[in-house]
Amino acid sequence: MNLGAAPLRVAPGVWGVALATRTLPPWTATNAYLVGTGGVAWLVDPGAGDAEALAALDALVAAAAVRTLKGVLLTHAHEDHVGGVAAAVERFGLDAVLAHPAALPRLPAGLPLRALQGGRRLVAGGAVVDAIATPGHASDHLAFGIAADRARTLVAGDLVAGSGSIWVGTPDGDVAAYLASLERAAAWGPERVAPSHGPPRDDGAAVLDEARRHRLAREAAVWAALADGPARLDALRERVYGPLDHEVADFADRALLAHLAKLMRETRVDHVGAGHEGPYARRAGG
Repeated sequence: MNLGAAPLRVAPGVWGVALATRTLPPWTATNAYLVGTGGVAWLVDPGAGDAEALAALDALVAAAAVRTLKGVLLTHAHEDHVGGVAAAVERFGLDAVLAHPAALPRLPAGLPLRALQGGRRLVAGGAVVDAIATPGHASDHLAFGIAADRARTLVAGDLVAGSGSIWVGTPDGDVAAYLASLERAAAWGPERVAPSHGPPRDDGAAVLDEARRHRLAREAAVWAALADGPARLDALRERVYGPLDHEVADFADRALLAHLAKLMRETRVDHVGAGHEGPYARRAGG
């Protein structure tokens, strides 16, 4: 099941469409979702607001037979998720844009913004929408658990991807928070996962566990790269990722820094340099 430019029913109470956005490779689109039943819904992450995106959102609303659009829910304030919010508010005459409190200062002025904390429960027709605090990829990240017609679907934002992995890097990424968020989302018990990038998954527990194991494997690779003594960031990158193009190397460096920050908080690694380039070293007995 792949989301494309045509609307698709992902699960009971969840419809989606892919909007072309400027996002991180390998993705070229961000999935927008409608969540709700009985002709009532919330719009999640309208990431683009050009004419093509608005036409796709019009088609999504029509396909889901939505008569009442309650407003916009945002997973986080990265541009590929919020780029079309203002256009969607105008297009559909909306009076509510709900996002994590930390996201509000990052959003355009003039929007009908309201703070949404993790743990809050919303409704849309016969569907229940649970806001789940899921920081890690971004400090302002929320996921949305949709319970409708005895089905449980996690609209995951950038907590996980439909295939591959989600980037977690400095300055806003936090590996420990990300791992805790995966556990929190798994505890909600999703049967399906509807990510912002890539295809929906019907193995909710498995995709969350895959993300956890991938992150722990990357941490283990960073730890192993320090086995031969102190190393600077560029040397760690080479050992963990191999040769990379310059643009990709920056993202790799920031992901490594996020892992190193976790290991330093756990007193397993020391920063023995004057800047973020390091060197870094295993702490004795770590």
